[in-house]
Amino acid sequence: MELSRRDFIKGSAAAGAAASLAGVALVSGCSSASPSPSSAEGGAASSAEDVKYPEARKISIVEFESDVSQKITQQIECDIAIIGAGGSGMTAAVRAAELGASVIVFEKGSVAGGSTAGTEGMFGWGSKLQERSGIELASVGEYVEEENIYTNYRSDAVLWTTFIKESGKTADWLEEGGYQFDRVDVYKSSINTFKCFHFWGGQDDENISQSGATLVEFLENRAKDLGVEFRFTTPAVCLKTDSGKVVGLYARDENGDYIEVTSKAVIAGCGGYAANNKLIEQLTTWDMTYANAVATGTGDGVIMAEDVGAGTYMTAMLPAVHVEGYVVADPITVGCCNQPLLFLNQKGNRCMDESLFIHSHKALFVNAVLTQKRCWSVFDQATLDRFESGEGIMAGWRMYKPGSNIEGLVAQVDECVAAGAGNAFKADTVEALAEAMGIDTQNFAASIERYNEFCSNGVDEDYLKDAQYLLPVESGPFYAIRVDPTVTNTIGGLDVNYDNQVLTESEEPIEGLYCVGVDGNKLYKETYNYGLSGGLVSYAIYSGLRAAEHACENYVS
Repeated sequence: MELSRRDFIKGSAAAGAAASLAGVALVSGCSSASPSPSSAEGGAASSAEDVKYPEARKISIVEFESDVSQKITQQIECDIAIIGAGGSGMTAAVRAAELGASVIVFEKGSVAGGSTAGTEGMFGWGSKLQERSGIELASVGEYVEEENIYTNYRSDAVLWTTFIKESGKTADWLEEGGYQFDRVDVYKSSINTFKCFHFWGGQDDENISQSGATLVEFLENRAKDLGVEFRFTTPAVCLKTDSGKVVGLYARDENGDYIEVTSKAVIAGCGGYAANNKLIEQLTTWDMTYANAVATGTGDGVIMAEDVGAGTYMTAMLPAVHVEGYVVADPITVGCCNQPLLFLNQKGNRCMDESLFIHSHKALFVNAVLTQKRCWSVFDQATLDRFESGEGIMAGWRMYKPGSNIEGLVAQVDECVAAGAGNAFKADTVEALAEAMGIDTQNFAASIERYNEFCSNGVDEDYLKDAQYLLPVESGPFYAIRVDPTVTNTIGGLDVNYDNQVLTESEEPIEGLYCVGVDGNKLYKETYNYGLSGGLVSYAIYSGLRAAEHACENYVS
């Protein structure tokens, strides 16, 4: 039975509560940085004076070609040099080797995989596994329409249409190479309507988010069988150029020695820049002062490409929230940030329907948090006791189900308050709490009073929050915890064409340079769509295949 667009959108709107890392199409071995003023002309940045974002560059490992070229101790050659041994980089390596190219992969870390190991599966439409499973698919147009509506028609419909049509073939390529998926179904029953989520093989019900390790192992072994050489703890530090063309790269091994690599093309799959807050701020409007990163990418790929004239593209983010000093799975984050409590901004104004985390996409919840300079979760002792030892929490998160108790929550909240870091406060009265936070006391108290009236009446007149989530703030002592963004990964950064060639600011391809995976993902605008879960990792593999095929056809054969 083919679903209607209305059914599809209705199904996708229920996505948020089970959102996870399923869509993270990730690669490692790179980091990002800053563009040069000469980039529109394709000129290489040669000194600190040439770069636009010096603070972001400091966080990366990127060096200047003019400096590195004087330090070479080894010279090697290959057809295709790949930066990053994550999902997209290894896919590109395998495909290029299948097509007869000699390939070397340079990886900053000591092992392959990047964040791909933490994913659960990939999106795919029209795969042979779906056909064998007897799944009737909706049309490609329904998927594209869902994304168009989700982004107010700001997505590239041409790219989405092409990607969706090819996504099933991408899954088929893995199967044909010997990889076995566990199954294909809807993602976690509530994330989307269509049975398009291809779960990785080797599922472990106790640790399902690590099942991507089976894909990493498959790609690495397949690459080695085809003769691909891996150089771990040997990051690329800049690109090698000749007359505006990329003709290789320079890498630095674990001994600090520099290697000059001459190649016919370079494919960069560097895994984003979640750990480079300066670059995120410079490419977006987000305030990352207290942001935390899950992924480790520092933007090397973006910076290296900008040094040789690449244009940048508006980035999106795979988001979550945390409390400064704690991670997303800690009791204080689960209990104080991921629950539908009262959220007030830096002026003491209520700023959202706090149950957005539960009934809609998690990305939209974080969007709402980021609209404010600061966002505070405000609650009372009764709520804290409920979550640890009473009726339990209202929103599930990973191992915690709705109704679960969070052991250690009170202790972590008290610990955070006692640390005096300015992100957690406790007071006997609402007024004293506002004063400690440095927020207008009258406005703060009025916002809480109005919210408590909604709780009493069972109707949220301001943001239509579901009555079941209206918990009053009335039993002291009172608490406020700052809700900070967590960047699971960035999406996009470099401008690429449909063959994943990196483009200049004037949209001309930079000869010999490709970008795959998250750094070259132009599917999304500011918000990742969990309604099409698995899209990131699916795009990582798709883009790796596409770049390798184009590079081999145009530079190797």
